[in-house]
Amino acid sequence: MTYEEIFEKSKERLLKAKTKDIKDFIAVQFNIFGEGQGSFYAVIFDGKMDVQPYDYKDNDISLNIAGDDLVYALENKMTDRLGFYGNNKKIETLKTALATIPKARKATEKSAVKSSSKPSTVKKAPRKSGK
Repeated sequence: MTYEEIFEKSKERLLKAKTKDIKDFIAVQFNIFGEGQGSFYAVIFDGKMDVQPYDYKDNDISLNIAGDDLVYALENKMTDRLGFYGNNKKIETLKTALATIPKARKATEKSAVKSSSKPSTVKKAPRKSGK
């Protein structure tokens, strides 16, 4: 995966976290290593999350992780396993918010739900007259 793909998928998932009740300022630096290496950050401020593709030097929390692992954790509700470093109180607040991210639905799940919700359109064969 490229850095851009990792960033976009991560951003999409992170923005689904429920942060409206968080009044603290929390800055999180995500350091991606390996394929697609780079950095980006997420900030929670006044109940809103912002995710940007830049380095954030004065962060409260950091995470060093392979891009595929981050995307997998965010898509599969496994954020409790991420090894954040930094301010413990803010880490707990962040983990609580990340736990609210819904599990990603796969395209096959969407089509299975869509097709099973439609009524059957199979026509019955005409009956033979009894002669």
